[in-house]
Amino acid sequence: MTMSSFLAFPMNNLKPAVFLDRDGTLIEDVGILTHPDQIRLFPDTIDALQRLSRNYVLFVVSNQPGISKGLVTSQQVASVNSALDDLLRKKNVTIRKWYICPHQRNENCHCIKPNPFFLQEAAYRYGIDLPRSFIIGDHPHDVYTGDTLGVFGLYLLTGHGARHLPELPADRLVFHSLLEAVHWISKHPQPAQQLDASVRRASAIIKKGGIIAFPTETVYGLGADVFNPQAVAKIFKAKNRPLYNPLIVHIAEIAQLAPLVADIPDVAWPLINRFWPGPLTLIFRKRQIVPNIVTASHPTVAVRMPLQPLAAKLIRLSETPIAAPSANFFGRTSPTSATHVMDQLQNVCDAVIDGGACRIGLESTVLSLTEARPRLLRPGAITQKEIEQVVGRLMLVDVPPAKAGSVESPGMLPYHYATKTPLCLVDSLAAFSRRPDVGVLLFAPSELLFDGPVELLSPSGDMIEAASNLYAAMQKLDLLGLSAIITNLTEETGVGIAINDRLRKASFKTVQPPTAHEKM
Repeated sequence: MTMSSFLAFPMNNLKPAVFLDRDGTLIEDVGILTHPDQIRLFPDTIDALQRLSRNYVLFVVSNQPGISKGLVTSQQVASVNSALDDLLRKKNVTIRKWYICPHQRNENCHCIKPNPFFLQEAAYRYGIDLPRSFIIGDHPHDVYTGDTLGVFGLYLLTGHGARHLPELPADRLVFHSLLEAVHWISKHPQPAQQLDASVRRASAIIKKGGIIAFPTETVYGLGADVFNPQAVAKIFKAKNRPLYNPLIVHIAEIAQLAPLVADIPDVAWPLINRFWPGPLTLIFRKRQIVPNIVTASHPTVAVRMPLQPLAAKLIRLSETPIAAPSANFFGRTSPTSATHVMDQLQNVCDAVIDGGACRIGLESTVLSLTEARPRLLRPGAITQKEIEQVVGRLMLVDVPPAKAGSVESPGMLPYHYATKTPLCLVDSLAAFSRRPDVGVLLFAPSELLFDGPVELLSPSGDMIEAASNLYAAMQKLDLLGLSAIITNLTEETGVGIAINDRLRKASFKTVQPPTAHEKM
């Protein structure tokens, strides 16, 4: 294809496109597919593609290293693609072309270097406007592919997404599902410019004393200028949050710590150097300038430095630390997407920065540094073991539930993170398998069959992936009008400790299996 062929398309007739990975994005990643019978669509694939096809030309890009390894033939791959193409056409979804890369990623193949051939060919042959296009996949490679040509990449936590998430730079947006990514695209046809404008608008609101919702790597926060007590009061009113429950102050650089804290103990520095920016909140003795409404009149202040680049940019542009609890009604499940925020706080929040899904999905670990030895007040993604590798043995790991009016840190109340639908911890999931009105949270695949809806938190049984999906799954089941949501606890190790902490606090009660005549 020559440049003159490309120029046959008038510039104002160029069309935006979406390039989609196949396995793990459109269909479940079950390994090497050799026959169409192995195709398993995700539940939202058809809906998502139908929505996309209204405004975008669709292409599928499939990396098939099994061809070069001799594990599958080109003909077998083509037969699977053809069957999937027929299935989609019957649903009024047209894939303009199916691209296949048969090479292993370490082969440095011509398919992607120096620029992806399929993006260039799509631009030349089909008149695609690459700077207005997107690429979606569940591997970091998928997201990087379009960088040099201005194609905006979105990362999915489906397929192998959660497994490879640590390899993905913090500035890339992630989503729990293809449909979530499609909704985001519909609101951000010019993503880079619109994200920048959204953060700048939010920072202007902060400076004027407003409250805004913003993404962090843990959950979405509802923030205000920490030094403006009237603005901070709006947070408590919007959330219906009791004034005895203190807030966490978010900073973007170490220089912002000095105006907040009376002193920084020596033990803080190795923790800061190791875990900031990141999901660790440290509690210090506060300076008098920090308003009492932020700290619930405690002499201490909780501070963390978020890793999420949009949060850091917001804080820098606002030119002040930002006090922020989770962006939800008090006691309810914390939001891990902008949609969760809008469902609860749309009418009381001045603006929302939609930064996709939160990568960690659980609130930060909270560590108090106000005594001789650090105290773990709330478990989180940074585990006790990781902290002890830096500062030695912690003190009072098993903190008793706080009472109303005496809360030292956010997240210490005995009942929190709850869904509207009663969430129940049960000894036997099988006892509820024939209940279509009961939703189930599973940590790993199960041989049990359930009549009610099931949310699988991790196809591989990985607890980091389960944590990332926990709140989103709870929110999804909560919208179905069920009688109850049931689950059990996971192992009390690593991030499983934090997961169990949230489930215990969110649970309505522990129940026994119902008899045939009982209804939960």
